[in-house]
Amino acid sequence: MHHDRWLVSLSLSAVASSVAGLLVPLYLVKLGGGAEALGVSAALASLVGAPGAVLAGRYADRTGNRRGVVVAALAVGAVALVTLPLLHSVPAVVAVNAVLAFALAAISPVVTMLVVADAPETAWSERIARLNTFQGYGATAGLVVGTVWTVVVAAAVTADVVQESLFALAAAFGVAAALLGARTLPREDRLDVGPRRSGRVATILSRTARNTQDATFAYGTNRLFWASRVLSLSRLRRLRGDLPTALWVYFGAAFVFFTGFAVFWAPLPLYLQTDAGFSAGGVFALYLVNNVASTVLYGRAGLLTAEHDVRFVQGSALGARAAAFVGVAGIAVLGIDALDGLGPLAVVTALLAVVGVTWAFIAVTGTAIVSRFAPPAARGGVLGMYAALSAVAGAIGGLLGGWIAAYRFDLAFAVAAALVVLGAVVVYGVEQLSSATPSA
Repeated sequence: MHHDRWLVSLSLSAVASSVAGLLVPLYLVKLGGGAEALGVSAALASLVGAPGAVLAGRYADRTGNRRGVVVAALAVGAVALVTLPLLHSVPAVVAVNAVLAFALAAISPVVTMLVVADAPETAWSERIARLNTFQGYGATAGLVVGTVWTVVVAAAVTADVVQESLFALAAAFGVAAALLGARTLPREDRLDVGPRRSGRVATILSRTARNTQDATFAYGTNRLFWASRVLSLSRLRRLRGDLPTALWVYFGAAFVFFTGFAVFWAPLPLYLQTDAGFSAGGVFALYLVNNVASTVLYGRAGLLTAEHDVRFVQGSALGARAAAFVGVAGIAVLGIDALDGLGPLAVVTALLAVVGVTWAFIAVTGTAIVSRFAPPAARGGVLGMYAALSAVAGAIGGLLGGWIAAYRFDLAFAVAAALVVLGAVVVYGVEQLSSATPSA
């Protein structure tokens, strides 16, 4: 129960950040921000995450003041959430949202230290999985809260009041997380985390940190910090020749399809609310469907991947995801009114459910491929490289998606699909990848 109490504070923080993750783009739209603003906001949030995780993690590791770092990060996040609805310019909202992303990223590696600090290595997998479960349920609950709030409250008040009150609710969750964290976070003895132990933590994270939608790369920064403990630049240069060609080719393919994912996600909230004409409640509901569809399929994805060629499983998942992107692009071309007899919300819901389901298979197979081809002694570090690659691709894709969508939404979604197809073709063409299995 001692651990459960402080893990609840992380769940509350996840609720707040999940609500804000979609509410901020909708607020930017209200302030007159276009697709470029949403792209810049998404890219900046991705870029600040990596230094936030690494700096906070290294400071906490060097000083041993892990509790203080987490409390400070929760407090900064709470202040950012309180401040956001008081801002009325697009650049200010983008900047404060980046501060929020920095604070959230700073929490991840430090709470991982806390959760394993007093446990034997044999219990680390269970502890880390439990931590990510609390955060994952919090993130899903945030989308549920946002959906219910924007539907129920919207029936009684204006859209502006709905948005303002939801910001206040997110801020309340953020403040509650900071206060509860300050009261319950454990004061643990310093944990000696050498390269071998860091590699083990990074590897465990790759297998448990999947319970969040891929729009944000939220857990990638955690894995990146632990990888940075394993691989110095000099060791990375020495390791370069030890990595098989197939893995380098896969990294290239992954960079392309991760970029495509971000091209799709960055302008999507603007499209759904403006061109598609969905209410804020509808947008939250769509993101909730996507999140749940991926979360509930991870176990099944692991089983199917163990039974079939990982190359075909990932290639098929990428192809299905690209087809869903094309479907959204087609709706953007035809106009949402063309779906009048089919139920526009139902059609878009089905497409985003496909996007969510395919992410489960892409996440499982991607980890299997990287784990299989990375040298055992450096597996955690190489998995961290994979996380870093996804974050950089997310930043580039966010900017690209916003820039293209400023011209035409359908073109942005089509480009996203083309990048995913290109990545799938490369994956399918590397026959050596067939030897990768999840058990590796």
